[in-house]
Amino acid sequence: MMSKSICLILFFFISCFATKESSDDVDKKFVMGMLFPANYNDNGYLQNSFEGASSVSNVFGIKFIPKVVTPYPIESNRLMTFDEVLTEDILALQKEGANFIWFVSSYFSESSVRFAYENPHIFYAIVDDLGHNDMDKLPKNLLSIIFRLEEGAFLAGYIASKMSKSNKLGFVTGASIMRNVKRFLVGFRAGAFYENSKTRVILKRVLKDRDEAVGEDIAKYMYIEDGIDVIFPVMGPAVFGIFRIAKELGPGHYVIGVNKDQSHLAHGHVITSVIRNLGKAISDCSSDIIKSHNFNFGGVVEKGIKEGIIDVIKDSSIIGKDLVDKLTKLKEDIVSGELVIPSTDYELDLFKEKLKR
Repeated sequence: MMSKSICLILFFFISCFATKESSDDVDKKFVMGMLFPANYNDNGYLQNSFEGASSVSNVFGIKFIPKVVTPYPIESNRLMTFDEVLTEDILALQKEGANFIWFVSSYFSESSVRFAYENPHIFYAIVDDLGHNDMDKLPKNLLSIIFRLEEGAFLAGYIASKMSKSNKLGFVTGASIMRNVKRFLVGFRAGAFYENSKTRVILKRVLKDRDEAVGEDIAKYMYIEDGIDVIFPVMGPAVFGIFRIAKELGPGHYVIGVNKDQSHLAHGHVITSVIRNLGKAISDCSSDIIKSHNFNFGGVVEKGIKEGIIDVIKDSSIIGKDLVDKLTKLKEDIVSGELVIPSTDYELDLFKEKLKR
């Protein structure tokens, strides 16, 4: 059973990178739905996901239905539980005819597994880690695309450590650290340590990661009180407050963008952005599923630097040509397997010990 699943996943993995061509005989009964945890005009990974799905819709001429989850609790019906509200949102997509549904964020992990089991005639795909330890027991109509975020974060950590004058970097996220955020954090710490073992990464968590004012407050504290000169925020819209404060405080206060190039948010202060090309990943995989009509690709597929999905922005006018050249070499080492980036705390400890020898 396991070998059969592995074969299916390998086949799908390879096909995700095949050259895409528009097909005139695509079944126009395909209707793609996409469920977002928040507004997708976020200048980040939600918008990138929306753009990827939109491109598939345009290429194949199929209907695309984007939907943002209903805010909870519902004022008109406070008796509804969170799971019931989420179920209503998913059912709403299916009632509109969606038979191929993307969930954007591990926020939907449990719901995606449950709905896939309950609706074998519908294909579901989720961006980010499912948190499911037994891949062999996943529904055959559910695909999880996870990203080696630690690879991009490693390069960002290396850049930040090189640019820092204080040897103190900041990492800001929401109240809970999910698996994908942990990958960012561990990779960032590994990159900073790889460049300079004396560089510290200070972790801060905020309760309201969608409040820009909260982002401003935490940025002021970290830049001024903690003496941090580079902040890597991985959270909701509160990040925009951090970009604003970096600009207000002037030269020497830097920030790192995430998921797409965010240099426009604070020109001269964004030393790099960790790129996760969700649009390409979603577009490639959706195209293969639609053209093959195969709803039995269930499993987990990983994508990183080697597959052209993860990268960092390298602006020589900000970080210098020598650092750009060094990053190119580090990427080559990651692709070749010579440099393996840790994604867990345990792996990070081993990584550090190996460097100390």
